[in-house]
Order: sequence, then C-alpha cells, then structure tokens
Amino acid sequence: MSPSAQIHAKISGPIVMIGFGSIGKGTLPLIERHFDYDKSRFVIVDPHEDGELAKQHGVRFIKEGITRENYREVLVPLLTAGGGQGFCVNLSVDTSSVDIMTLCREIGALYIDTVVEPWLGFYFDKKIGPEKRSNYALRETLLAAKHKSPGGTTAVSTCGANPGMVSWFVKQALLDIARDTGVEINEPKSREGWGQLAQKLGVKGAHRGLWRRDLSAAARRQHARALLVPDARRAIRLPRHP
Repeated sequence: MSPSAQIHAKISGPIVMIGFGSIGKGTLPLIERHFDYDKSRFVIVDPHEDGELAKQHGVRFIKEGITRENYREVLVPLLTAGGGQGFCVNLSVDTSSVDIMTLCREIGALYIDTVVEPWLGFYFDKKIGPEKRSNYALRETLLAAKHKSPGGTTAVSTCGANPGMVSWFVKQALLDIARDTGVEINEPKSREGWGQLAQKLGVKGAHRGLWRRDLSAAARRQHARALLVPDARRAIRLPRHP
C-alpha cells in the first residue's frame, strides 16, 4: 500500500467479494489501499476464475457460484465468521442484488453493488412480460425492499460507473460552479439539498455522453460531456477517457 494512501474506513469483520471479473480485479487494489482490515478474513467467491490473482494478493479464493438455492448457506458463514461487522462487495452477474442485500441487512453486514442484478434466467423468463423484466422493474424491487425495511445497516446499491461515479462528478461540478462564480454555499447533505443547489446555480440539467468506440478519434473528441446550463460560461466538461 502506498504510504500516502488515505484510509477511509476500518472493516472490523470479514470482507466477501462476490464475482472477480474486470470490476472485481480493479476493486481489489482499491480496497487494499483505502480500507483497514484483516487480510486473512478477505475472501473472493467466483465460479469461473482460477484464483491465481487472488492468491498473489494473499486473499482466500472459493471457486463457487452464488445461486438462489445456496446464497444463504454460502454467504452467512463467510460474512459472520470471527465476529465484527462483515462487508459484502457484490460485483457479480446473475445474483439477486435485492436478496443478497436483504440477507446482509438481516445479519448486520455492510453491502454494496454496482447494479440491481436478478437471479440467472430472469431476462429470458417467458412467463412474465418484457415490462416485468426491465431495469425499471428491477429498480422497483429494490425500492420496495427499502420501504419494507427502513433504516438499519448501510446498503449502497447501483454504485458503479453509471449510475454511480457520474453522480459524484456532477456533485463536484456543482461545487466547482459555485466556487468559480462566487456563490456562497454549504455543501448539501441530502438529495433535496443537491437539487436546491442546482436550482440556485441556474443548472437546468446534466448530460453525460457515452464513449463511442465505433467513431473516429476526431469524432470522439467532439463528444461533449457538459453540464447544460443557461449561461454558457458555466458549462463545464465532466471527466472523459483520453
């Protein structure tokens, strides 16, 4: 770990990462760099990887898929072993985000994922209509779980790149606009507060363009990632790939 790395939190219990694809491989060094935890209590669960990279990092690896039938049997012992508060990092596909999040809240474990993911077979289930297999429908299942069990242990959902990091970029952009235009503010602490700040600054909306790899380099450079505001002098670009 770099001597200058900032430690953001201490995990007192085990860390369980579900899935070890490209996102998992990129997240592992971030956890190592920015969390204080017991490495001997870090375990990765993935049905496809051989575990070699995990071993290089000194992390226990279990080659197994998490399914509707076994998720409680597999995850509860892993997230509660040795005491402390466990932390579940769900970076897998075909694993129900809502079911695993609900389980974590039942046992008092922290939870985070990058998307509202369903169990395997959901998208091809011909017994339900396409409207019930949409991202909107999945989002509604998450909101229903939230309303059913308010408060409790922290669970953060859909915290990937988009949605996820783009929200952080927009919030920082609003703070930058306020600073650069001399508007005195207190940094918002709620969803309503961020909306009120945008209104105060005259921001009408935010747009993030997709990275089009099928376009030429010249065309890509023309893709604007900017806040759309009435005053063009306040339009700023969000981070983009080089």
